Amino acid sequence: MKFIEFDAQKCDACFKCLRVCPTKAISFTKHSRTIIDDQCIKCGLCHMQCENGALTIKLDIHTVKSLVKSGKKVVASVAPSFAGAFKLTSPLQMATALKKIGFFAVEETARGAEIVSLEYEKVIAAGKKPNLITSCCPASNTLIEHYYAEAVEQVIPVVSPMIAHGYDIKSRYGSTTHTVFIGPCLAKKAEAVSYTGSIDAVITFRELEKWFMEEKVVLSELEAQPFETPSTKRGKAYPLGGSLWKKDLNTRINPDYKYIHVDGIEACTDFLKSITSGDITGFCAELNICPHSCINGPDMPVQAPKLYKRLSLLNAYVEQGTNAPTEIDDILPSTLTAGQLKHTFIAKASCLPMVNDDSVYEVLVEMGKYTKQDQLNCGACGYDTCYDKAIAVSKGHSDINMCMDTLRKKAESMQSIIFDTSPNAICILDADLRILEVNPSFNRLFNASKIKLTYWPIAALIDDAIIDEIKLPESEHLSKKMSVDSIDKTFIANVIKIFDGKNYVGIFTDITDSEKNRQELERVKLETLTTCQEVIEHQMRVAQEIASLLGETTAETKIGLNKLKKLVLSEGGSSL
Repeated sequence: MKFIEFDAQKCDACFKCLRVCPTKAISFTKHSRTIIDDQCIKCGLCHMQCENGALTIKLDIHTVKSLVKSGKKVVASVAPSFAGAFKLTSPLQMATALKKIGFFAVEETARGAEIVSLEYEKVIAAGKKPNLITSCCPASNTLIEHYYAEAVEQVIPVVSPMIAHGYDIKSRYGSTTHTVFIGPCLAKKAEAVSYTGSIDAVITFRELEKWFMEEKVVLSELEAQPFETPSTKRGKAYPLGGSLWKKDLNTRINPDYKYIHVDGIEACTDFLKSITSGDITGFCAELNICPHSCINGPDMPVQAPKLYKRLSLLNAYVEQGTNAPTEIDDILPSTLTAGQLKHTFIAKASCLPMVNDDSVYEVLVEMGKYTKQDQLNCGACGYDTCYDKAIAVSKGHSDINMCMDTLRKKAESMQSIIFDTSPNAICILDADLRILEVNPSFNRLFNASKIKLTYWPIAALIDDAIIDEIKLPESEHLSKKMSVDSIDKTFIANVIKIFDGKNYVGIFTDITDSEKNRQELERVKLETLTTCQEVIEHQMRVAQEIASLLGETTAETKIGLNKLKKLVLSEGGSSL
C-alpha cells in the first residue's frame, strides 16, 4: 500500500526528493512521477525536501475526526518529541489540548518505550547474537528487511514502542477502544497497518497542528493537566536517541557490547554494510533513519522551533521525569502478553525487474558515457553515480534526457544550434503526438500568446490529416502542402516517424509569401487572358459588323450600277 503520492503537476523536477531518498524509490520520466512502493522504506525524507507540495502522505485525520466526534472511546498515544515540536509553556498543555478536541484519554508513547526497553534488557543481557540492532525505527526495519537480509537475524525481535503502547492501551481500556498514534514519523503510518489490534490510526504533528488551528486551540493559553499514566526518563528520551539500553540512563545492561547510536541514512547504511560483510561484531546499535533521531522527524509542525531548540526543550522535559517507575505494574501490566511484544523480522525479496550489465552499458553509451572518464557522477539527476542512473533507466524508472551533462552536451552541439536557429518551425512529439519540445520559430508562428506548449496535443495547433496519417504503420515520412486557417499561413509540412513510432519530428516550412506571390501571378495571368479573349471577341464582332456593312453596300452599289447600265442602254442602245 502506498503511503506517499506524487502530484506530477506540482513537481518542478528539482530532484531534491530523489537525492535524499535512501533507496531511490522515485520514478522520474517525462510523463510521470511515481513512488516505487517495493523500494520505498516510508522514511518520509522526500516529503521533507519537497517545497512545492508535490508529495502528499496518506491521511488518517478525517477518520480520527469522525471517531472523536461520534463520541467513541478514542485514546491518543503521543510521541515524546511533542515537547520540542509545539509552542507550549508547559508540556502538559498537550494533554489538555487533545482532550479539548475530543480524545477520551491521552497518554505518552514513552510508556510503550519503557515496555520495549524492559524487553530489550532481556535480549541484550542474554547476548546470543554477534551484534544487536534495535527495532524501534520502522523505516530502518524496512530498510534491513528489503536490502540487508544478512542483518535481519540481528534485529531485536520486539515490536516498536508505538505498537507496544497500542496493545497496552487496548488491554487497559478495552479491545473496542480506538487508538491513535500522534508523532512526526511517516513510517509509523505503514507500520500501524502491519499489525492488528494495536494502533487504529496515525496522524502526524503537522496534521495535528492544522487540526488545532481549525478548532482555534491555542496551546500556550491552556491549563496544564497530567497524562493518564506516568512515564520514565528513559521512555521520554527515546526521540533523542541513545537511551534505549540504559536502565537508568547511566547503567549499561551487558558490558560485552559496545553501545552506539547511529542516526541518518548514510550512517545507517554504512553500519549495515559492515554488519552484513562481517567486518564488525560486538555492537549493540540503535538505528534511526532520521538525522538526530525522532526529534527531527519528517512531519514536524510548520511552526516548530529550530532543531537545536527542539533538542533543548525535549531535554528539559526529560529531566522533569523520574528515573524509573515506582512499581513495575505501572509500566507493564499483567494483561499484556509476551506474544504481543514479540515480532520476528523477515528478509523480503524485491519484486523489481532485474537488469544486466549489457543493457546498462547500452544506456551509458546512449548517454554519451563511453568510458569511466565520461561518467561525471555529479549527482544532479538524483543518483549518486552515472551507473546508478543507467540502471534506473534500464528499469524504466528514469529518463536518459534527465541528465544535466547529456543535456548540456546536446545544448552545445551543432544539432542544437540548427534546431534553435532554423527559420522552419520544428517540433518534437511523443508517441501520442503530444509536444515535447519546439524551436523558437515554432513558437513565433504557432504560439503568439507565448504559453508553455509541453504535452499539448499537436492537433490543437495544426488540424490536418497529416497528423493522424503519420501514425499509420505504413507511414514513415509524409510531406504535403497545407494551410492553417487560424494563423492564415501556408506550409510545406514534413512529418517523420523516429524510434519506431516512439517519437515524431514535424518540420513546417512557411511558404505563405511565395504562395501569395504565385497566386497574384496566376491572377494577373488570368486577367490578361480574359482581356485578350475579350479583345479577340470584340475584333471578331467588329470584323463581322464591317463585313456585314460591306456586303450590304456592295449589293446596293451593284443594284444601283445595274439600274444605271439599263438606263444607259435604254437611251443609246441601238448605236451600241
